[in-house]
Amino acid sequence: MRSTPAPPDSAPRYGRLDFRSFVVFGVALTIRLVYVAQIRGAPYFDVPLVDGPNYFRMADAIASGSLTGGHEVFWQPPLYPYFLALLFVTIGRGMAGIYAVQAAVGSLSCVLVYLIGRRLFDQSAALCAGLIAALYGPLVYFDAQPLVPVLHVVLVLAAMLLLLRGAAFGAGAAWGLAAAATPNILLVVPAASWWIGRRLRSRAAWLFVLGVALPVLVVAARNLVVAGDTVLISSNGGLNFYVGNNPDYERTIRLRPGGEFERLAQEPGNLGIVKPSARSRYFASRAWRFLRDYPGEALRLYARKSLDLVAGREIPRNQDAYVYRRESTLLALLLWRHGVSFPFGVIAPLALAGLAAGWRGDPDPDRRAGLRLLLLYAAFYSLSVVVFFPTDRYRLPLVPVAALLAGRFLAGGRDAVRRPHVIAALLCGVVLFNLDAFNPGESYPEEEALNRAYALRSKGRVEEARDAYRQAIALNPHRIDPYNSLAAMAADEGRWDEAIRRYTELLQEAPDFVDVRRSLGEAYLAAGLKVGRGASGRSRSISPRARGWRWRTCACPSTRRGCWSTRPRTASAPWRRVPIFPRRISRWVWSRAG
Repeated sequence: MRSTPAPPDSAPRYGRLDFRSFVVFGVALTIRLVYVAQIRGAPYFDVPLVDGPNYFRMADAIASGSLTGGHEVFWQPPLYPYFLALLFVTIGRGMAGIYAVQAAVGSLSCVLVYLIGRRLFDQSAALCAGLIAALYGPLVYFDAQPLVPVLHVVLVLAAMLLLLRGAAFGAGAAWGLAAAATPNILLVVPAASWWIGRRLRSRAAWLFVLGVALPVLVVAARNLVVAGDTVLISSNGGLNFYVGNNPDYERTIRLRPGGEFERLAQEPGNLGIVKPSARSRYFASRAWRFLRDYPGEALRLYARKSLDLVAGREIPRNQDAYVYRRESTLLALLLWRHGVSFPFGVIAPLALAGLAAGWRGDPDPDRRAGLRLLLLYAAFYSLSVVVFFPTDRYRLPLVPVAALLAGRFLAGGRDAVRRPHVIAALLCGVVLFNLDAFNPGESYPEEEALNRAYALRSKGRVEEARDAYRQAIALNPHRIDPYNSLAAMAADEGRWDEAIRRYTELLQEAPDFVDVRRSLGEAYLAAGLKVGRGASGRSRSISPRARGWRWRTCACPSTRRGCWSTRPRTASAPWRRVPIFPRRISRWVWSRAG
């Protein structure tokens, strides 16, 4: 029976923090707080964007007492909304306070990098690795975003440190919590279990798997009990798998929550597929069909995604990190592209050189085993990212491994650079990780205008938001989101003619968008049907927002008819179903809408 490996003689005990730990934490926290202070003037600083609004809505529900997070299957992994809810009830909803807490969590990740480096290498290499993580621009950027990476990175690093210390069950629990934030980490579990079984003992491997399973099963049980559907963690997995595995990848990778995304997401609903698990399977089956029927195209797609994974540039998913360089001089120093892509295009080659410098040179078997664990994690996590789609925030959990190996190389000093194979690895890395250095980044010219418009609209600055939406249309006339937002804003203000015009323009770009046809039909009704109110000529619009009236879409998609209810909603007089519109009116509405 194998025993738990002992720490190297040159390293302090793992659980004991030393002065360098506090240096790493202090540097990391200072950098992050300065960055938060610099971006406070950005128009979207205090407005969650893209995935952020979904996380905040769920966190609001949890903080308000709905501890199950609603009554439907989780659409997105739930850990980050519960983290936000905890912050809501302790420090409030202010974004500055939330980002300050996240800065502390991100700084803790840097300390964990240092502790892992101290366990595997020496204190000099560990300090270099911790400082690389503290100063790594994308880590600083994402620690001040209302997104998952801040939790995912710290949990994975905690799990890795616990594994190196032989605490299999605790490592598994941390890994399972990380899966409740980013489920693709589960694809690394078999490799980690194999390492534990070989390095420790088979019982420890089962304890690790049990630890992973507990948080995941809690989430799955909640989905089953609350929503009556069998979903392991969240129901967006199938759609995400399709986004990264289809013949139109260039378009789907650009989709963000909004009109374009909803148009795709509603496809199974248009076919009568209602359950979240069935919707997820619908998209997954489409992706598998593409991989099976078009192997050559799929192989080219995976080659392209592999190159994107190792590209020096940061490929945006929610927002373009390079845009924030205009808001922060600090980030402008920590994230740039001039000949090489900094920081990934510099740290990754150093990591490759660090790997070449010490792969076989370390006589300590425990250190070699720990290094194998890092490499197994990096290889299988990279595979899990390429299976879906590689963008900046999904690549971020690989950065601590690169920081550790780069720290090892930098701590080696002159001895490392005197070896020809190390220099060769460094030069190869510079080329490999900067193949895209002179290519332009992803061109989403309308994205910043859309984000600014959403933020301004959320703050009640309607006219400025409208101008920003018009700018987005000018930058990309084929993007449907600004048309939809302008139409919705016009409808909110009762300007039905403009709403009709915007919905009609939108349908020219997306004629199969069913929800837009329904909205256009409602706009025609509101603009065209009047109820006379006497000789004075005053009239009352039949509007979904008119007081005392309510539009209800019936559950029969084949007729596409609706009904009105004029009874006010009170405790003694709830809404009641009333006769449906006559067929001639229904036919008129849908002929005008189509």
